Formats: sequence, C-alpha cells, structure tokens
Amino acid sequence: TSEELPRGMSDVPYGIEGDPAFAAAVAAEGERVEDCWITPIADPYLPIHYGTVNLLGFLQGTERWVSVSLAQTGETPDFLTVGECIGRAVAALDRRVFLVGSGALSHTFWPLRELRAHEAAGEEHIFTKEAAAADHAILEAWSRGDHASVLDDMPAYLRFRPEARFGHYLALVAAIGGRNCIAAGRQYSAYENSIGTGQVHVVFDRPEGGWTA
Repeated sequence: TSEELPRGMSDVPYGIEGDPAFAAAVAAEGERVEDCWITPIADPYLPIHYGTVNLLGFLQGTERWVSVSLAQTGETPDFLTVGECIGRAVAALDRRVFLVGSGALSHTFWPLRELRAHEAAGEEHIFTKEAAAADHAILEAWSRGDHASVLDDMPAYLRFRPEARFGHYLALVAAIGGRNCIAAGRQYSAYENSIGTGQVHVVFDRPEGGWTA
C-alpha cells in the first residue's frame, strides 16, 4: 500500500531492489558542486509514494530502482543541479539508465467540497483555463524538443504551481543536456484532469547522435 493516497493504491504488493552504488555515485557528484548536498539513504523502512508504486507493474523487470526525492524547499537551480549530477554519474558508470520524472503539470486541487464535481478526466475540469493553456504550451514545446524555451519560461509557468515546482522535469532534462537538450517528447496518453491538476505521459526520444545538440 502506498504511503500517499491509499484510497487509490492499496493492496498493491511491490518489491524494489535498490542500487546503493548508483546513489553513492550521484552523491559523490554533488560533493563537487558548491551549495549542493545529496545524501544517499539506504533505509528499508522508508515509506513510498504512489507515484513510484503505480509505475512498477508496467516498467519493472529485473532493473534496480533508485528514488530521488525533491526537496520541498528546492528551487529551479537546485533541481537542475541535482539533474546534472545524475547525468554525470550515469556517464561515468558502465550501465544503461532510464530516467522517470513522476509528477503533474499544473497542480492545483479543487477544494474538498467541490472536488467530487471535478473527478472526471475532461480538460474542462482543470482548475483554470489559464493553467490548461500553460500546460499545453509546455507540451507543444516538448513536442519540438525545445527545452530551452521551457527553461526560459519557468518563472511564468511556476505561477500555475506545477507539482513539486516542476522538479521532476527539471532534474530529468538537466540530466540529458539541459538547455542543449533537443529530445522531442511523444505523448503516450491524452492530456487530462485529475481533480484540478494537469496529467499526461510523455517519453523523450534520444536524438540522433546523442542526448545533446
């Protein structure tokens, strides 16, 4: 059972084999960066969120998994720095790595007493039309592999409260090139509502010649 939202994720068994060596490699990269600290945690009793549990049945085979937390006090430069550390750790290790950023686009829930009227997936239930439009602008830029413009527009997009200040995306894109990344995004699902928040599944394909321009 997920520690978060057990109403939606209960009675779901999971077993995740960690990767202490990879976690330590990322932390070592963090030690080389001023104003950055990354702590590798090997505690089998930590709770787990549904954003990770929900993916396991679809993605987990024999792979080892490492969950990277997003600091509640983190800001855009912090998330980019962590992603850069992850990217350098991957480059230094002899292994294939698949990065998953698990989190919403715009992320404002309807008040509890209004929530039941907005549980349908239709886009009309996104908290505001402006939030939905901002989400679509992000998706359109991703489809073109234009990550530089997304990064440039982050201060404006943060007004729509993307989940965890969009740290899941920022760390991921920093790991695969940051502003120089030209990986185009392919949608694997329709853009939809979840009680006011913008949800979609996007995969970034490796460009010819590698991840960066």
